[in-house]
Amino acid sequence: MENSEFQPFYQLNNSDTSVLVDCRQRLPVIFYVGPRLEHFDVANLALLDRHEAPASVPAEPSIALLPDITSGWLGHPGIAVRRGLQGWQLHCVLQRVTQSQCDGLVLTATCAATQVSVLYELALPTAGDALSIAVSVVNDSSSEMLSLDECNLTLPIPDHFSDFTDFSGRWGLEFQSRTQSLQQVAYSRENRTGRTSHSGSASVVVHEERLSATHGHTFSCHLAWSGNHCLRVEQLVDGRRYLQLGELLAPEEIVLSPGTAYSAPVVWCCFSAGGLTGLSRCWHRLIRAQFPTVAKLQQKPRLVQINTWEGHYFDVNESKLLGLIDQAAQLGVERFVLDDGWFCGRNDDKSSLGDWWADTKKLPRGLTPLVEACSRNEMEFGLWVEPEMVSPDSDLYRSHPDWILSHESAPQLLARHQLVLDLARPEVEAYIFDSLSTLLSQHPIRYLKWDMNRDIHQAGNALGHPAVSGQTRALYRLLNRVKTAFPEVEIEGCASGGGRVDCGVLNYVSRFWPSDTNDALDRLSVQRGFSLFYPPELMGCHIGPETCHLTGRQHDLTFRAGVAFWGHLGIEMDITTLSDHDRATMMLLIELYKNHRQLLHSGQPQRLDRPKEEMGWGVVSTAQEEGLFGHAQLMSALRPFPVRYRFQGLDKSAHYRVQCIWPPIDSEFLNDHVASLQEQKLSGDVLMQLGIALPIRKPESVLIYYLSKA
Repeated sequence: MENSEFQPFYQLNNSDTSVLVDCRQRLPVIFYVGPRLEHFDVANLALLDRHEAPASVPAEPSIALLPDITSGWLGHPGIAVRRGLQGWQLHCVLQRVTQSQCDGLVLTATCAATQVSVLYELALPTAGDALSIAVSVVNDSSSEMLSLDECNLTLPIPDHFSDFTDFSGRWGLEFQSRTQSLQQVAYSRENRTGRTSHSGSASVVVHEERLSATHGHTFSCHLAWSGNHCLRVEQLVDGRRYLQLGELLAPEEIVLSPGTAYSAPVVWCCFSAGGLTGLSRCWHRLIRAQFPTVAKLQQKPRLVQINTWEGHYFDVNESKLLGLIDQAAQLGVERFVLDDGWFCGRNDDKSSLGDWWADTKKLPRGLTPLVEACSRNEMEFGLWVEPEMVSPDSDLYRSHPDWILSHESAPQLLARHQLVLDLARPEVEAYIFDSLSTLLSQHPIRYLKWDMNRDIHQAGNALGHPAVSGQTRALYRLLNRVKTAFPEVEIEGCASGGGRVDCGVLNYVSRFWPSDTNDALDRLSVQRGFSLFYPPELMGCHIGPETCHLTGRQHDLTFRAGVAFWGHLGIEMDITTLSDHDRATMMLLIELYKNHRQLLHSGQPQRLDRPKEEMGWGVVSTAQEEGLFGHAQLMSALRPFPVRYRFQGLDKSAHYRVQCIWPPIDSEFLNDHVASLQEQKLSGDVLMQLGIALPIRKPESVLIYYLSKA
């Protein structure tokens, strides 16, 4: 055997999880990811090998991390390279394996004929159920270029898994889960939007058929990348199944000079034997521990903020904004974010992107009076920017029309009346950084809402080469440069809502805007999909106008506020129109959020199984001392009384007080319900097994419960 000098298997362990890497053939294979194996015996594992399939090659090609065609692999290639018209028959052989204690593994495979090396780096953090896999492809030639066409990380799907779930959607309705059977499936989704996209994140969950919130084995993967990507789930003709994730590359997009390397986006994997709740806990634990931008959020509370967009759009000026700052402070708002419309000549979306200085007509004294007003009211000041874009009607474009991404042979394609700057050009990066640096140096701005409001349709650079991969990496460099120069500034990642939500850009941003919709009913499904992977402190949730600007639906304030409570709370409406009653309701919700945000943004997520007309969720402190739970009545149900509400994640031997803390008492049913809970002390066991009876509620309403140990 070509790699006989290696151990047949390598094991990575932490307190909860084991990973087995099979090195018996010429390429490494992820043999097992799951609960920790306490009694590992190589001889036993040999019994798990499959017999030779009829009418097949004698040595069945393994589902290697990067399978190639020379092994007889008939699935989609994991890796494909070329040197002109030759050198495409890649045949890498494992050469070196280095294990760092029990939590890391580095493997190197080479192909002497094509002069290519592949480096695999696997890491299992000391706590949790997460595995990271990074791959690099190296051109070992001293003289010839190497074209890389495919680099897709490939993982076998356990044979007892029957279904997979991915997340699709559209603008204004992102993160919609969709479950399909794995039986004889060949599922492929390719994203060419130049960003993560609204229509499908680079995440997939494979699982047992009867997966529930609390039961069932599941395995999920996520590509930490903000550009074009591909996702595949396929069953081979021999019955084996695999999934693939990788950057989607255009022809000749990655051409390696001699001695250079391509680093593929990292793939993160999480395993759970405890259903969707267990999977969500794994992702939240991973993200809070492995991403410094998220870990830093634990150092101060997530401030209540107001954003001017849906309340005022482009119609902003100094007098109006000063009045809004004072009124927002009276409500208890802690950060004021001035959205689009503040910069030179920006009266609509047809001009001025790239000219990042204050409009002298709207703001004759610049941003200074606004910043000072925020300071007087003990509020932070934030600002909207869209640095990656330029308007044809702008000073920047008139000076540098060649700075954009385009196709030389085609007319420029506008989207939202704007074009995309080529961030990989040093002079473009320098201009953007200098513009932002001037703003952030002149004023104590503590928050940037960094937007990106169009797909990249004509992704060609000045040399005529495909540019999305380079554009994405240039974005990361720019964000890192801003973060390094201004570490006290939080950056919100927005791309027309949830068009760029992933663990690649999460290295630089402190919050996502999951969707441009503030429709509370639609937001429930958006937030449910988003929160499977990302903790609530990253989820921007705003109380929008009574009539949603995207859907036209009307919701009362208690529903809108009760839905927005569950993330990083904000307001996005014209607060000058609030009635006295709604103003008092808003202040009550803000006070409630401030009282419970530490628990909300540090606890363990709970996902509840409810009938299709309802939704249930929650968060419980790590020590199980307290918890918050939500229930939403989405639509009218056939049965007159709701199914009992069974809590999860509690200490079954402890006793808890249960309070219904939202909404303010608004009906006889709710009044009786609140009264029935007073002075009650119920065991965690009873609350989880028997639950409590819910009050009869109208559709599109929400309840919030607070539990504390008695």
